[in-house]
Amino acid sequence: MSTNLEVIHIRIIKIEDKLYPANLRSIKNPPKQLYAEGNFDLLNQNGIAVVGSRKCSDYGEKTAKKFARELTQIGINVISGMAIGIDEITHSETIRNNGKTIAVLPSGLENVYPPENRILYNKILENGGLVLSEYAPKEEATSKNFLNRNRIVSGLGLCLIIIEAKYRSGTSVTARLAKEQGKKVFCVPSNLDSKYGIGTNQMIKDGAVLLTGIGDIIESYPDIKFNVIMQEHICKTKGVKKEYMDVYKYVQNRSTDIEYIYNNTNVSIGDINFKLTMLELEGFIEKLPGGFYRRI
Repeated sequence: MSTNLEVIHIRIIKIEDKLYPANLRSIKNPPKQLYAEGNFDLLNQNGIAVVGSRKCSDYGEKTAKKFARELTQIGINVISGMAIGIDEITHSETIRNNGKTIAVLPSGLENVYPPENRILYNKILENGGLVLSEYAPKEEATSKNFLNRNRIVSGLGLCLIIIEAKYRSGTSVTARLAKEQGKKVFCVPSNLDSKYGIGTNQMIKDGAVLLTGIGDIIESYPDIKFNVIMQEHICKTKGVKKEYMDVYKYVQNRSTDIEYIYNNTNVSIGDINFKLTMLELEGFIEKLPGGFYRRI
């Protein structure tokens, strides 16, 4: 496909339309309408926003690729802003792993910003992704538009993952917006001597969730039906036997009762009790007063 391709399949989605994403409708000051091109089905599927510095370290690039790949493996769409750096790395790695990604622009869809990412724009569409903007097709990017774009990126996602952020970066603004929207903010920790991680380390100190692996995401959202194969792989690396996986994955870090596990599995009460006992004996969970359990 030519990199000079004109956008010809733009759809205007108004806030009162059924197609308008529910996650976005619930934020403060949601866009009254969206201009969209691509796979509209993604608008109301589970997605997680991933953002970071425009100038990133090798560690940041490697980490962005890791989480884009693993989010794809657990069946989650990846949302970002198509900026240079972490954003474009995240979109590209999602596509490379046959995942679906949503890009939110600070400009109109016929005036792609940054212009050098027009090729990426086309690849997103060619691979079943979606590109969004709240701006008319020919509108140019402005500093105000970037801030407005960031609230959409965080608003669309189930949560926000920050890979790298310098001191007082635009990424920290996205983190603030996510918190205001009631979203969890996960930050990847950085070396103390890395200028690219000063912002993320500070956010962790200020209450963001320290992110060390995709398992942290899965454990934070027990009600989300993630791809089971990836869940089994993650728990297997922790030493949990595969035959106990169907029960273990529903034991949370806080008190969990047998009824909750039973309602989310096809396992009988007798088998649940047996597997809970084995998991307790093997040191993966502990029994609490009142017949509750939690992970260790």
